[in-house]
Amino acid sequence: MYIGDKNRINLTTSIFQEFIEEDVLYVDKTSFIEHVLQDENKVLLFTRPRRMGKSLNMNTLAAFLDCKQNTARLFKGLYIERSPKFSEINKYPVIYLNFKELKPDDYKWRFRHNLMDIAKNYLKEEQYTSILKDYFNDKDNRSTGALFDLTKNLYSVYGIKPYILIDEYDKFLMDHIDDPEFTNLKKWVTDIFGSALKDNPSLGKAVLTGVTRIAKENMFSGLNNLEVYDVLRSNIYDADFSLTENELLELVPENEIAGVRKWYNNMRVGKELLYNIYSVMSYLRKRDSGLTGYWSMTGGDGLLASLLNKTRSKTVASMLADEQYRHSTKLDHQLNIEHLKNIAYCTDASFYTLAVQAGYLSFEQAGTNSYKVFIPNEESKRVWARLFLDTRYKDAVPQITKLFDDISDVEEFSEQLTDFASMTLSYHDVIKDNIEALYHVFFFTLLYSLGYECKSNREAGLGRADILLWTPQYNAIIEFKVANSSTDESLQEKIEEAIKQIDDKKYWHELKKSPLPVYKIGIACHGKKCLVKTVLH
Repeated sequence: MYIGDKNRINLTTSIFQEFIEEDVLYVDKTSFIEHVLQDENKVLLFTRPRRMGKSLNMNTLAAFLDCKQNTARLFKGLYIERSPKFSEINKYPVIYLNFKELKPDDYKWRFRHNLMDIAKNYLKEEQYTSILKDYFNDKDNRSTGALFDLTKNLYSVYGIKPYILIDEYDKFLMDHIDDPEFTNLKKWVTDIFGSALKDNPSLGKAVLTGVTRIAKENMFSGLNNLEVYDVLRSNIYDADFSLTENELLELVPENEIAGVRKWYNNMRVGKELLYNIYSVMSYLRKRDSGLTGYWSMTGGDGLLASLLNKTRSKTVASMLADEQYRHSTKLDHQLNIEHLKNIAYCTDASFYTLAVQAGYLSFEQAGTNSYKVFIPNEESKRVWARLFLDTRYKDAVPQITKLFDDISDVEEFSEQLTDFASMTLSYHDVIKDNIEALYHVFFFTLLYSLGYECKSNREAGLGRADILLWTPQYNAIIEFKVANSSTDESLQEKIEEAIKQIDDKKYWHELKKSPLPVYKIGIACHGKKCLVKTVLH
């Protein structure tokens, strides 16, 4: 269900009140409020990928709870208005913090000023406890107990235990994992959580959101009242973030659903397969831009890229080349943040867990702690292709872009492509027992990342073509063969075999509907040496 004008979409705010008062499209997620109020646990942590509506949900929850506001009018017609829990609207003091705002050079100062602003909203200065006064007045005060002190102060004045809401609880640390002061930053956060969230008699409930589920020993040491709702375990909150299939059907015209599903679906949370709400809303607002990578433009993949070693690169490349490919792996239900600081310490399980939690991979459960991970949609494929190239072949991109602009001089094109591949693929990248797969994945990833429409192992004619390529100027079929040796004669023999296979299997049949010229490209390889032949069909 949604309210507001679905043709008016605001992508620049996470403030619930603005959605309602400005009559812009708002997808009703107020069931989240009911679920939180019904939850018997005292400290709740929700981990979801970026841009899945976490901040808007937290702001909506704060607007509902805040006893300093009268917000019943904002929830008119929404799910929560019909809930028995609606009676709790505007009943609680709310300590609402966003750790995204914290930076290593001023985090203690900024945190102190955030608490001061909250205190001023709820308390008169003469109502401050002496401990809180000292904290606010001493700019050098490094106390990590101030959040606890504020809950105690609010409870004593209002007689109602306050809520603590912390949005993006992990971003401060994850963004500065390489900072020389990281150990001190982590200790500061851990001490604050331990003080305010552990056995705090003045706390009503705490709700935290973030991307990664960090192990208790890293940030929640000794916290025995924490309940984690992550993407791996199904629960009542599964559909409370992002966009479900039914919600999408209300917003997207029937003739556009297939494309939107292909680009933005399959982000699994528990049993739900969700759409990336930011990307769908961006598409609906910017239809002239078409189906493209909106989520991928928002960044946030630097840590993942730093952990992409050779083995993981090849696994990701296999996923890119074959959309049916599923990689079997264990996933860690809790991430040790120390293991993410260095590629040497990061296990495969930690890497793929990070990728799943951040939304770059989706998953299917195969056993008790065994999963199959895969690239969920077209948008995520674009992100991985770029990461793959930036990590492995950064200098190759400008060359290949220019090279594929024009194929009409087939001899010149073949010669340049031969030189390019031989120079770019280092010997260490060659999978000795599957050289053809390496070349196949290498070329597919390059072409795909440049925005060309291409399909790998696609049924065509009487078989499966290695790569089918569509460009604005021409279409092409690319077939790979492995030679027995690196001699020109051996490579030439395999090239002719590749071209003949394209003809015999009629791979061009898939492309003949287009008025554009069709080129047949045979690539023979041995080790890091390859030879290319191009023929106009």
